[in-house]
Amino acid sequence: MVTTRTDVTRSRRVVDSAARRRGLGLAGLCLGTALIVMEANVVNVAVPAIRAQLRAGAAAGLWVVDAYTLVLAALLLSAGRLGDRIGPRRGYLIGLGVFGAASVLCALAPGAALLVPARALQGAGAALLAPAPLTLIAHACPGPAERARAVAVWVGVGGVGMVVGPLLGGLLVDTLGWRSIFVLNVPVVAVTWWLVRRYVEELPRRPVAFDPAGQLLAVLGLTAVVWSLVTSARAGWGSPTVLPVLAGGLLALLGLVVAQLRRGRRGHDVLLPPAVLTARPVQAGLLGGAVYNFTLYGMLLVHTFAFQQLRHYSALRTGLAFLPLTLAVTAGAGLLGGRFTERRGPRTALATGMGLSAAGLLVLALGVRHTPYPVTAAGFVLFALGLGLSAPAQTLAVLAHAPEEHRNMASSTLNAARQTGGVLGVALLGAFVAPDVAARTPVAMALAAGCCVGAAVTALRRIPARGSGPLSGVGAAAAARPGSPGSRG
Repeated sequence: MVTTRTDVTRSRRVVDSAARRRGLGLAGLCLGTALIVMEANVVNVAVPAIRAQLRAGAAAGLWVVDAYTLVLAALLLSAGRLGDRIGPRRGYLIGLGVFGAASVLCALAPGAALLVPARALQGAGAALLAPAPLTLIAHACPGPAERARAVAVWVGVGGVGMVVGPLLGGLLVDTLGWRSIFVLNVPVVAVTWWLVRRYVEELPRRPVAFDPAGQLLAVLGLTAVVWSLVTSARAGWGSPTVLPVLAGGLLALLGLVVAQLRRGRRGHDVLLPPAVLTARPVQAGLLGGAVYNFTLYGMLLVHTFAFQQLRHYSALRTGLAFLPLTLAVTAGAGLLGGRFTERRGPRTALATGMGLSAAGLLVLALGVRHTPYPVTAAGFVLFALGLGLSAPAQTLAVLAHAPEEHRNMASSTLNAARQTGGVLGVALLGAFVAPDVAARTPVAMALAAGCCVGAAVTALRRIPARGSGPLSGVGAAAAARPGSPGSRG
């Protein structure tokens, strides 16, 4: 059979058209991920303006930040199962619709009483969005090299979302007002929805089972813990409701873990498979992920308060003050983290990263009022470089030691651990600092540094050394498997 020039040209056009469709579909998936990552930190710099205009108290300001991440963390595991049942692309599009509608409600909210539930609805939409992109990318890019490039682009765009969040939030607050933060989401959601709807193929549905009891315990436990921490900022720990509700929430979370272990060992479908929860290296990776977001989200909120209340920075100047932090996080993860983890293994990388983050937090514990900004910026950079080292190490520790059949669930569990850490960081550190920012910021940073040290020690004790155990022969490229780049949570 003779191949003519016309046939070759036609084949090239078909290949180019398919590549173009994949590229546009990937653009839609990346935009959605950048949106939900940015939404987790873009509001921080707007909290003082929101409180002033809506005449809201300190607790309401914390809830404006935490309602989004709380719902995202609580629903993340079940949302992944829902995406399997209805199709990941359909789940992604529904999540975009919910997120966009909630953004409109946020922009129109006349008071905190409506803004906080609207932020929670945003979190529900984000929970539907978060699990789908890597599954859809893996289907659209079957070749390992092409898939690796697509995942790298997806991770990079997510990093851009983290970098521009505080800066964009500050710019919008100072020029158009805090409501414009939510208005901007609407056209981005519309473009993203069109790209995914037109250029991303749906996958077959999977009849996976839900775990309603486990989901209920997760929601009740997390909500009770966060409510008690936030309320302590207004009512104090001596309030007759704060400590009992906190104890009830902790008991609910403990009951969740116990029930998951018992039901899972009996063969029931659960949110958290026992094989994932009981693996010691996985435990170290999950703790590292939780501490990662606990310190990052909590530190961002605390220093937003410090910059605006003690140094009297505007929202835009506050966003610019965080620029060394966000750039160093992205550079550390992209240029250092993967290479260091590949050479030294996740045990050393996670311990080293958490140690560097602890050192940066101790620099930040010097305070803000009288500390020269270059010293604060150096603390940001040191803290962020540590996060950049620890992020891929967490992912690799979890994925390399989780059983093959539970690897996707292990990835979702890591994402849930990170989001839960972020919720608790905002609630605990924010509530602790709110009554006296100047006096309590150093204590909060020292507490965060202690958490990093604990995560480093756990990594050294529970993750095997490089060259022994399941990690032997596993490269850092495993961190780029589907589900792993969710480290930006």
